[in-house]
Amino acid sequence: MARHAEAAVRGVGGLMASSGVGFVAAGAVLLGVPAGMYLAARTVWEGRPSPWAALLFIAVMVLHGVGFWWAAKNAGAAMALAVLVLNLSWMLLVYLRVDMRDDQTMHDRGVTEQSVVTRWIRTSDPFAGVDDEVTAIDVRLPTGASARLSLKGAPAPRVGESVRTTRDPDARVPLRLGPRPDAPGTVPATIALVFLITSSLLISTAMASATHESLLTGG
Repeated sequence: MARHAEAAVRGVGGLMASSGVGFVAAGAVLLGVPAGMYLAARTVWEGRPSPWAALLFIAVMVLHGVGFWWAAKNAGAAMALAVLVLNLSWMLLVYLRVDMRDDQTMHDRGVTEQSVVTRWIRTSDPFAGVDDEVTAIDVRLPTGASARLSLKGAPAPRVGESVRTTRDPDARVPLRLGPRPDAPGTVPATIALVFLITSSLLISTAMASATHESLLTGG
């Protein structure tokens, strides 16, 4: 009788320990997925472009692709849709933040000065519908140095004309036509971040539940 009671106590203790481990593991999964996605996006959009950032971006894209394939096959359409939303919102967030980073850099430390247009750069691209258009200009900076500036659809100033340009003293952001930009708006990036965190939490909740049940059942 005593042995049966002792075995029962050990069984209850083991179940509690297993349940505790399951909750810890499930909690780690629950928080780890959204935190990992956010940190991966932050790593990609911060700092200078590098092979490591490119590899991280590709790795996350592959992970999302595998996750979508697995979810569509095993977890149903709702989970596959959550993975798809996660993938699209993550790509959008990275794109927006990289663009915001450049605008913020030029807003914070851009140097505006008068430069002189020295040459037009013409481009012809039948596939893009461009026929001998001026897409960039060469300018002479006040220091005497020359630089090439992409117009990005802006009208081309005349050769010899004095134009206002803004440059990054650290040369991390390309030369721009015009004055220093205003501080970038954060609304689109915030919306993308909300979608990223929401879809991450939906996925991590399902993964955490599966992890907890697997540890409890020993499978």
